[in-house]
Amino acid sequence: METKAVEGVLTASDLANENELDEDEQLVATWIKGMHEAEICRLTQAGAKAVPLKVKNMAIVREDGGVVLNRVEVDTRFSMDRIEQILVAEETTPVPHKPHFVYVNVVLLPKTKQPSDATTMALVMPYVYDTRVVGNTLTQWVFLNNNMERSHHVIG
Repeated sequence: METKAVEGVLTASDLANENELDEDEQLVATWIKGMHEAEICRLTQAGAKAVPLKVKNMAIVREDGGVVLNRVEVDTRFSMDRIEQILVAEETTPVPHKPHFVYVNVVLLPKTKQPSDATTMALVMPYVYDTRVVGNTLTQWVFLNNNMERSHHVIG
């Protein structure tokens, strides 16, 4: 059976080559991509203006004083300082092939020009984290965009 590459569609092997992933990491990356796409589809079908936000890298950083930051490098030039609200899904899903890691959808709502703007877009990003990290309440977020602008947000 012959397979054809479709322009603009990121395949599992493209994902692996782009990120230099081993076979297990490739399976996880493909699974995360599928989870993210399913959430975008669900939100769009519900009438939301959901925009996928590609994540280049994510990590948990513990600052002096014990504050746990969820650090995310996002593939956009959009200023993350414009984010007004962060919604972290309550439901998490265990990540296959990565014990103790879970997947969660994160929705970022930017500030709108008009308070009554009904067409607010929702940036939707995938997030995977290690549940063994003590003190990570998913309330401290640091974003780095393609312009290397750092934006710190606290939920609560």
